[in-house]
Amino acid sequence: MVLRKISLLILSVLTLQACSEKTPFSQKNFVEFYVQLQMIDVQYGKQPALQKEKVDSLMHAYDLNDSLVKSTLSWYGEKPERWEKFVAQVQERVDEMRKHYVKPKSR
Repeated sequence: MVLRKISLLILSVLTLQACSEKTPFSQKNFVEFYVQLQMIDVQYGKQPALQKEKVDSLMHAYDLNDSLVKSTLSWYGEKPERWEKFVAQVQERVDEMRKHYVKPKSR
């Protein structure tokens, strides 16, 4: 449900035009935030109250609020090249994390 809302938010933000050439939030930190946000959605997607608590905690840890997230997404959405670079950085981070993931032994 949260992923659906985020997707709708992203789509709506992509239609907005941002004026700044500089991202409102650190690119590296926003990539990390976004990856962790996706992990929360996978882990807690069927527990909305716990999911919201985890998302709020994550936003607090990165010192983000809804307005800053929206303006950052708007900045990325202003130009397709920015969005493509962001998505590539997210994928790089996920691939890096996957290398270090150790699957639990099955019983």
